[in-house]
Amino acid sequence: MTDIPPPILAPTVFRTATGIGVMLAMAALLLRTAFSQGLVTQALMVAAALAALALAYAMWRGRSDSLNWTQDGLTDEAGRLIAARGDIEAVDRNPMALKPSNGFTLRMKTAQTRGWQPGLYWRIRSRVGVGGLTSPGVAKALADRIALDIAGVI
Repeated sequence: MTDIPPPILAPTVFRTATGIGVMLAMAALLLRTAFSQGLVTQALMVAAALAALALAYAMWRGRSDSLNWTQDGLTDEAGRLIAARGDIEAVDRNPMALKPSNGFTLRMKTAQTRGWQPGLYWRIRSRVGVGGLTSPGVAKALADRIALDIAGVI
């Protein structure tokens, strides 16, 4: 059973395109309505539109990134360690848990540095959320594989 490679979690093309499209549409609507408002409201709406454009760019930049379960733990395509294998306390796929859409949360034993790749993962304090723009089936398979690995079954 250990010769079965763990799944590679990557954003799907359709979900990524939808996410980027929604952010661009929101930025366009904010900019369109901003110029019919007062000065303070106009500035806030332009700032929100710029934030939406930055988020769309971050999604576009990370569209080819992926997460891999290795001997060290959960890493991204560039080899950066997202969650160390020995530091993972539990995997939470509960529907009521604070987790990304179609994803799961890793509870860590120690606090982590903050990190974020839109649609792929976020890392705050002792939690790492994985998923968002990823395939639900692959995310579930990866969560199960991580849970079995940290339980010592595999």
